[in-house]
Amino acid sequence: MNQEDKSRIEELKKSLYSRNTPEIRTKRRLRFQKQEADVITDWEHPQEIEEDIELNKRYKDTSMSFFTKILIASILFFLVALGIGAYLVFNGSNIVSANNVDITINGPVSAAGGEPVSFDVQISNQNNIKLETVDLSVDFPAGTTDAEDSLKELKNFRELIPDIQAGGVGQKTIRAIVYGEENSKKEIKVSVEYRVKGSNAIFQKEKTFDLLISSSPITLAVSSFKEVNSGQEFEMAVTMNSNSKEVIKNLLLKAVYPFGFTYTSSDVKPVSDTTTWRIGDIPPGGKKTIKIKGKLEGQDDEARVFRFTTGAQSVRNDKIIGTEYISSSQEISIRKPFMSVGVSLDGDSEVQEYVGVFNNPIKVEVSYFNNLPTSIIDGEIHVKLSGSAFDKVSVAPDQGLYKSADNEIVWNSITTRALKDIGAGESGRVSFNITPRDLSTSLKAITNPDLKMEISVKGKRNSENNVPENITSSAARRIKIASNVSLGGQVVRSSGPFENSGPIPPRPEQQTTYTVIWTVDNTSSTVTNAQVQSSLPPYMKWLGKTNPSTEDITYNSVDGTIVWNVGSISTYTTGTSRRRQVAFQVGLTPSITQVGQTPVILNQSALVAQDDFTGETLKSNLGTLTTRFSADQTFTDGNEKVSN
Repeated sequence: MNQEDKSRIEELKKSLYSRNTPEIRTKRRLRFQKQEADVITDWEHPQEIEEDIELNKRYKDTSMSFFTKILIASILFFLVALGIGAYLVFNGSNIVSANNVDITINGPVSAAGGEPVSFDVQISNQNNIKLETVDLSVDFPAGTTDAEDSLKELKNFRELIPDIQAGGVGQKTIRAIVYGEENSKKEIKVSVEYRVKGSNAIFQKEKTFDLLISSSPITLAVSSFKEVNSGQEFEMAVTMNSNSKEVIKNLLLKAVYPFGFTYTSSDVKPVSDTTTWRIGDIPPGGKKTIKIKGKLEGQDDEARVFRFTTGAQSVRNDKIIGTEYISSSQEISIRKPFMSVGVSLDGDSEVQEYVGVFNNPIKVEVSYFNNLPTSIIDGEIHVKLSGSAFDKVSVAPDQGLYKSADNEIVWNSITTRALKDIGAGESGRVSFNITPRDLSTSLKAITNPDLKMEISVKGKRNSENNVPENITSSAARRIKIASNVSLGGQVVRSSGPFENSGPIPPRPEQQTTYTVIWTVDNTSSTVTNAQVQSSLPPYMKWLGKTNPSTEDITYNSVDGTIVWNVGSISTYTTGTSRRRQVAFQVGLTPSITQVGQTPVILNQSALVAQDDFTGETLKSNLGTLTTRFSADQTFTDGNEKVSN
């Protein structure tokens, strides 16, 4: 823009914004003049352009050459791969697919539990290459045993089978005994692992087979009351019946008790705590029954479930079930009794099996409590007594009537006025004394002696229709009598298995030898782990002679302790106690300070043993033994004192 044009524009602006704007002529026709201009149609630097074109051409030639090589190499690789693929597809010599391997299990759809079953496993190879290192594995359900050895649990079968050629079939027959509940399904899983030549890969194929157990080899039935009173003893009978054509061997029964149940006894002794019993072998069609007694405590209308399982004992532990055959359960409802009955023995009402001692009186108290909102009238209490240790002469009831001919004590409204009317929520008690008889003088061989009591309470209440209704409640207690185990001892000189020497009476600083004899007597029950222990005074000497040599007796020279491991002592027979005896020789060399004294040869002795019947620890003590060997026929007064 030149200066003239700028001036003209400034003038127009002044006129536009001036207050005295002159009249503007709106009708003005503008005319444009045509002007010619020279426009350059090409770049003004032709030399530079030519240089750029040359560079681009060189780059293009170079790039195209590199990428062309890559493209050609890729095409060649693709063609080679395509050729190899086509060869493998059409030739097929190295192709392996799990889809071309099929497992077929030929076996019965159903089978009777406990009977041998055969399974024919076939592996078909539809590949064009051989299968090598073919590992066949069969997983069986729990409760399966070997058909050749029914005691051997069979959880898994595994075996290498011969290589399977292309288009070939591998085969293996497996026999097993499958157990289970009737109409239950058991799953058998078959898997095959294999390799192919030229590859380290491991291929796998699996298949499952369902076997229906048409019948159980053994049935398990539980018989008991459907309802029991809380705290009242009741009995369950568990019966096992064989349905097998083979002998069912080494059978165990396992019980799982509900909360609130207390085991009291069973007709067969458990092998493990109070829950497992050894049934042994059951022949075809045979049966065995276990009777279990106990008490169930709980709230009114509560339901408790007992579960029982039977099976073969474990190979590693014969006290547990290794292979389970069948399980059964029993539901029992708890009812609150109309009248509660309790029994205490010498003030103890908690223990289920009380342990008594021969010739020691036992005070028995029978308590009752009315749980009804109404009175109970004409109450009666009956106690029936029995057992091998029962001595009818020793029964001494308080108020009650003792019927010795029936071995029964009776309390009623005549003997006990409180039983005439027992108000709602009222309680009371009756009592008697009884002494277990001493069996050591019995002419018969009586083992595991006990006292049994069966208590029943009767009464009447008015029903909703005002009609008298009889009500009953019962309880039972057992008293086990511990065996009489006693320790005796004596000192001899002229008798016994050893020849003794030395002056009599003993003299200072001269050795006099003595024979000590220990004797252990047992009566009614087998005792185990019996041990006698004593010690020698420091002035006594252990001479190392014992008799018989079969007895286990040891001496500790450090503290002078003598231990006789007696072990097991059987029960007496035909009135004769089973006696164990051991003799050992000791030497006394008195000091001059012991002149006029009767030295102690053996300190106090103690016997400890375990009663197998009662489970109690039995003890017997023996006082000190001195030089007064009065049991010897050669002894005279004064021979016991040390003299100059």
